[in-house]
Amino acid sequence: MRIERTNQMSDFLKCLPFEREVRKKGREKNRESDMLMMIESMLLNPLFGLWIAYDDNGNISGYVCAVLNPMPGSKKLFLLRIYAKQKELFDQFENILMEWAKKYKVKVCSMTVTSNVKAFQRKYGFTPVSINMEKVYFK
Repeated sequence: MRIERTNQMSDFLKCLPFEREVRKKGREKNRESDMLMMIESMLLNPLFGLWIAYDDNGNISGYVCAVLNPMPGSKKLFLLRIYAKQKELFDQFENILMEWAKKYKVKVCSMTVTSNVKAFQRKYGFTPVSINMEKVYFK
């Protein structure tokens, strides 16, 4: 298995079948087109990271997208998506993210979940720290 960091939209487009699976399971509510526009706008930003894992046959095994915020007072790595069916691949992605964050002296990884909070606590060691509240301004 090899894991490569990329800033090519064509590489991310190969991950769309996995994104569609996530949406079909109800784990993502944002539109695919909105996500694609965000990814495309961020690809050349050094504080945005996209890594894709390939098996020995060149097939995608998983991927991870994250954004670093190195600003004092709000230093965090924001995990946007991690898709890894095997725990070992999740661990490899997490090690990559930790090394990347360390370069910017970022110590905290944050993510937003809309379901399965207990599973993320138990399986991956995340801790809920706040409640996100929203108010719709436009319909």
